[in-house]
Amino acid sequence: MILPPVGFGTYLMDKDVCRDAVKRALEVGYRHIDTASGYNNEGGVREGIEASKIDRNLIFITTKLWPGGKFGQPPKTYDEVLEDGEKSKEALGSIIDLYLIHAPFAFGSGEEAGLAQWRACLELKNRGVAKEVGVSNFGIQHLQAIEKAGLELPTYNQLELHPCCQQRELVAWLRERGIGVIAYSSLAPLGSWRVGQDSGKNRMGEDLSKRVDDIVGKISKGKGEMTEAQVLLRWALEKGYAILPKSTNVERMKLNLKVNDDEEMSLSREEIEELDGLGEG
Repeated sequence: MILPPVGFGTYLMDKDVCRDAVKRALEVGYRHIDTASGYNNEGGVREGIEASKIDRNLIFITTKLWPGGKFGQPPKTYDEVLEDGEKSKEALGSIIDLYLIHAPFAFGSGEEAGLAQWRACLELKNRGVAKEVGVSNFGIQHLQAIEKAGLELPTYNQLELHPCCQQRELVAWLRERGIGVIAYSSLAPLGSWRVGQDSGKNRMGEDLSKRVDDIVGKISKGKGEMTEAQVLLRWALEKGYAILPKSTNVERMKLNLKVNDDEEMSLSREEIEELDGLGEG
């Protein structure tokens, strides 16, 4: 199954909220659900899918390994990664479509620790636990270590990407090697992003938010029916990235999904260049 361009994110959703949100998201048309063992809601994703009555074979599920190597935790070993992959498969109730290493923390304990986790992911694919395996938040140096070791490269790298965080050098490196890009935190430039949520990330600074307001606001107003959030999400699609918008509000779910409409939601080359100008990296 091909990765749908617009997925549904579940970060910061507890199991019950996740179950209801996933059910609604699937009912309005989403076919990619993104979760992680670290979100503690894989069971909620499973329950939401079951409640939706939609054929599981029509749904693409991404989940992620928590690799350890952070917050005083040792990096997970090869065997522990295999065990965690099996646990995620059991929690989700089916084969995982895409299994990612959530972050390259293990490399902080040495290259071999990071490579051991990647080898375990490849073994999970070999065993049929996951159809495809990839990474998240990996930089060029981590991917070069995989390449140098002669190992199969990741299918995808999930990254923070938006006009204020473009990671151009990394994206170019990925594209040269045919590694797909999935963008998260697409709405981070908006001043309202995650306000009131217990998030590990904070909103952008006021100065940057004002620059975003000037450009994104102008584009949104010029489009008439296109919201500022849709402008940012569409920018990512125009760049060729899959996206993971998140909401528990059905109407916003629909608005986020609508950005995949090429006729109503397209951006001009000039508008894309204006948004590109918000970031230097």
